[in-house]
Amino acid sequence: MAKKKVVKTKTDEEIKNAIKSNKLIIGTRTVFKCLKRGSIETVIYASNCPDSSKEDLNRYVKASNIKISEFKGDSVKLGEFCGKPFNILLIGIKK
Repeated sequence: MAKKKVVKTKTDEEIKNAIKSNKLIIGTRTVFKCLKRGSIETVIYASNCPDSSKEDLNRYVKASNIKISEFKGDSVKLGEFCGKPFNILLIGIKK
């Protein structure tokens, strides 16, 4: 049986580093609160994130110097990747 090749992306590495350094912010409301305060440097959203949330994110990105990335999986996969037993649509990485 052939093994599946796992492709690691830059986004995956950023998430792992944020988890190790305790700089990960989880959840849509919490991420938006931190965006308003300016305490986030990167936002990562799941591929099934609603368009309304993406529009709000783009509005904040235009107003500040925040990097935005898409996770190559849905909210279930993002939750699993972060080691949580629930779905995650948005995560942020603190400055």
